Amino acid sequence: MLTALLLGCSSKPSSMGTEGSILIVADQLDVPIIRPEIERLFGKTIYTPQPESSYRISWTDAAALADYSASPLILLAATIDGEGSTADLLKKMLSPSINEGVLSGEYFVFRRINPWARPQLLLIIVGRDQRDLGANILEWSDSLYAWAEDFEHNRIKDQIFRKGEQRDIEKIIAGKYDFRLRVQHDYLIAQENDSLNFIRIIRHYPERWIMVAYGELKPDQLFDGQFIYNRRKLIGSAFLDPVMTYDDNWTTEEVNFAGMDAVLVRGIWATIGPEGGGPFFCYGIRVPGTDRYFMVDGAAFAPGEEKMPLLWQLEIIARTFEVDIL
Repeated sequence: MLTALLLGCSSKPSSMGTEGSILIVADQLDVPIIRPEIERLFGKTIYTPQPESSYRISWTDAAALADYSASPLILLAATIDGEGSTADLLKKMLSPSINEGVLSGEYFVFRRINPWARPQLLLIIVGRDQRDLGANILEWSDSLYAWAEDFEHNRIKDQIFRKGEQRDIEKIIAGKYDFRLRVQHDYLIAQENDSLNFIRIIRHYPERWIMVAYGELKPDQLFDGQFIYNRRKLIGSAFLDPVMTYDDNWTTEEVNFAGMDAVLVRGIWATIGPEGGGPFFCYGIRVPGTDRYFMVDGAAFAPGEEKMPLLWQLEIIARTFEVDIL
């Protein structure tokens, strides 16, 4: 099995995996060393309203890796002094000079593109021993997460736009509004509201939507999570199918979005009644040097289904948002 993995094949299969899936490959004795940081990085809880993990984390070791070698995103963690199947695979993958670099403390982490499938990212975090492995994953955790997220964003973007785009809708948006947005092939414009300044595009079965709102702040008006939540709440009540939000179940954090500082609000929406609902996210961006702001919102309705795969897709569309900065 290990030899087959190392040799690979001339024609690599297509990778297969749900949006936001990551496979962790580690020997059983090393799992307690890395699990806390792995779960902190990739196991953030998103309420949909049921709690779901931002990434679906699976665990295995190299002895069983051949059965999962088409996973798109793989993180392998092992030590040079280990004796398990994962440590054995690591030693076979490293050249003598790289192995010496690990032992001397020169090398800690590696990235390999498409080793066994396409598209695929293999991240490798190594240590001379367990103590070294634990220290290295803490030190390199932010980089590991950034590489994984960048890969997954690009992979999903390729998937959702491969079947086509709504070019006519994209032209309407670019011509009428001060922003651009790529639109997946089966979304339609559901509503445009010139009094509250928003446009909403919807895809059905299961239902999900992207809403973009815009406006100008009044002098000294604070643009923060509370402003974004309140504005989003008002806009939702003006939908053709009006929705409410739960005031006791929303969060806010500062992030980067569309190359600008932004505020991310997450919460739960429901139809007024309520009869149905689900999760939403809303990015608030104030255009630097101006009073202009935008809100890019995504929401999903999928009773009985996991919502995170849909939220990943919405996130990718939302992140195609572009606005000119003067």
